[in-house]
Amino acid sequence: MERVFATYMARKASRLLGRVADIPLPRTILSPLVHAYSIGVGANAREWLEPSGGWESFGDFFARRLRPESRPICQDRDALVSPCDGAVRGLGDVDAGDRTELCVKGSTYDVGALLGDKEAGRAFRGGGFMVIYLHPRDYHRVHAPADGVLAAVRHVPGARYPVNAWAERRVSGVYGKNERMVFHMRTEGGLDLAIVMVAAFGVGNIETSFMAGAAGDGDVVKERRCMPPAPLTRGDELGAFRLGSTVVLLWAKGAVEVDPSAAVGLVSMGRRLGRTGARTGPKAGSRS
Repeated sequence: MERVFATYMARKASRLLGRVADIPLPRTILSPLVHAYSIGVGANAREWLEPSGGWESFGDFFARRLRPESRPICQDRDALVSPCDGAVRGLGDVDAGDRTELCVKGSTYDVGALLGDKEAGRAFRGGGFMVIYLHPRDYHRVHAPADGVLAAVRHVPGARYPVNAWAERRVSGVYGKNERMVFHMRTEGGLDLAIVMVAAFGVGNIETSFMAGAAGDGDVVKERRCMPPAPLTRGDELGAFRLGSTVVLLWAKGAVEVDPSAAVGLVSMGRRLGRTGARTGPKAGSRS
C-alpha cells in the first residue's frame, strides 16, 4: 500500500481531490451534497454556524465553524484542553535519552524530524505526547490547548498517505512522512508545547493565519518565528484542515500532567485533558 500512495499519480490525485473540494458550487448542488455527507458520516448539523449566504464549496463546509456554545472551553485554572475533536490514538512519554523518540502504534518517531527541526525536538526530551485522529464527521479546526505564546510556525512538506487505522498499520511512521504544520507554543510558565497538524490523502490545504502561503507549495521546510511571540489564550484558533487528518500534541518535561480520563475514547475541542505546569512528566502510560 505504501508504494501505491507514494507514486506520482497518487500524489497528484490527492492534490486534485483537495482542489475539487474547493471548487465553488451552486447552493442547489452543494446543499444536498452537504446533507447527504452529513447523514453518511454522522455530522451534527445543530452545531454548525452556517454563513448567511451558505458555504461556497465543500471544502468550506468541511472547515466549518461551530456555534460557540457547542464547544465550551474549560476554564479551570492552568487547564490543558483538547486542541481539536477526535479519538485518542496514542498517549505516552517521549524518550528521555539522546534520541528523543516517541512510539505510536508500533512506529517510532524522532521528535526533531516530526517537528521539522532537530534543535526544536530536544525541548521535548522526557516529555509526553498525545495523538488525536479526526474522523470525517468531526469539527476540523485546531485551537491552542493552553494559555501562553506562539513562538514559531513551521510547514514541513511531505507525502499524503491516509492516516486512518487501516492505513496506519500499513505505512510505518506515517506522521513523519506526511506533510504537516507545526505550531510551537510556550505556556505561561515558559514550558514548551507543540501542536502538529498532519495532512492526509485528499487534504487540499492546511489553513493558518500565522503563515502566509498555502501548505503544499514547494519541498523545503518553511518557518516563521514570531517576533515578539504572539499571545494565545486557550481556545484561540491556530488553523484548519480543508479535509481531515490527525493532530499530534507534544509537551516538554514538566509542562503537563494528564488527567486519567483523557487517555481513552473521544475528545472534543475545549475539553480538559490535564493541567499545565506540572512538576513531573506525564507518566500516563502508553496506548501506543
